[in-house]
Amino acid sequence: MNVNIDSATAEKTAVESTTETKTVKKARSSALVGAKKGAIAAKKAVGKIASAPAKIFDSAVYGACYGISYGAVFSSLMVVKMLPTNGMVKKGLHDGAKVARKDFKIHEEKHTAIEKTVK
Repeated sequence: MNVNIDSATAEKTAVESTTETKTVKKARSSALVGAKKGAIAAKKAVGKIASAPAKIFDSAVYGACYGISYGAVFSSLMVVKMLPTNGMVKKGLHDGAKVARKDFKIHEEKHTAIEKTVK
């Protein structure tokens, strides 16, 4: 009978060992999956943190440019609105703006032609 008890005990120990091994494997697998998920989350967090200063800088640049543009255009419109309708000042501003746009277009065409020649 001792042999049966020993063999039953050995079988029980083997089953417990196998169950324990499966549990350990599951725990290791879960730990590995958790570590991988943690690494992915950490990479995402670092990406967000690293891009935050760039976003703040971009917002500041946008705000400054918006303010300058708004101030220039609004002020110009107010000045033009206060001028007499058929006055020489208004005519001079209109003609000057027209010639400036024409000269800028010519300058831009020359610059584009030079770039094409260099390439």
